[in-house]
Amino acid sequence: MIIGYTRISTQRQSDGTSLDNQKQKIEDYCRLNDLELTNIFSEIDSGGNDDRKVITEIKNMIENPFLKDSPIKTIIVFKLDRLGRTMLGSLQFIEMCKEHNINVVSISDNIDTSEPKSELILNILLSIATEERRVIKERLTMGRDFKFKNNQLPYSKIPFGYTRKNKTIIPDKNSEVVQYIFKKWNVLNKMKHLTKTKKTQRLLSLLKQRGYTFNGKDFKWWNVRDILNNKMYCGELTWKGLTTTSSYPTIISKRLFNNIHN
Repeated sequence: MIIGYTRISTQRQSDGTSLDNQKQKIEDYCRLNDLELTNIFSEIDSGGNDDRKVITEIKNMIENPFLKDSPIKTIIVFKLDRLGRTMLGSLQFIEMCKEHNINVVSISDNIDTSEPKSELILNILLSIATEERRVIKERLTMGRDFKFKNNQLPYSKIPFGYTRKNKTIIPDKNSEVVQYIFKKWNVLNKMKHLTKTKKTQRLLSLLKQRGYTFNGKDFKWWNVRDILNNKMYCGELTWKGLTTTSSYPTIISKRLFNNIHN
């Protein structure tokens, strides 16, 4: 079985001829090389999305043991970047295909994994992609370290009870829920006859009675745990085992935080 795969990123692109051009290139290639094309799979989806339906379907076909009678022999694309959100992702897809004895042809890149000369090209591309990934990772780490040294969150996820506004982070309406959790846990913590599990269950019940939710859903025990252990609420940031003063407004006092954890 010989199949083709085409992809464009947006619906706006589909109004042009990008998909048609890719299909035409694949059909011309098969005609020129006397290959019998079984089907062309197409989708409109961002390369940044790892969970693309059609490429996932192709992966399932590759790994499906029930297709042994008519297995995929070759996958043809117009360009390698159609296969993954990064060059490294595309090359990893090709590696998976090779493990299943499937050839991959990229027309524009002049790659045919059934030919020895393509192995050199793939190795060069893999080295470049790996180095690019290392450089990007290094830059991200440097950027995060710089933010932390300047008393800012070194990551994008904002704790419950805060929101972004004008390039900074401020408490939102859920900050009162955070305050309630800390104050109520401080009271429950003094009830020595209750186990930690019982205290947590009682707090979860109280939160539900008040109609408090965590991002639209009922609080879970791990939501409460993460909130109670987050030092940002009392003015501190932690990163890679280090602690610094937060530049953002506090929601609870450091005294209350320490009372809970002592």
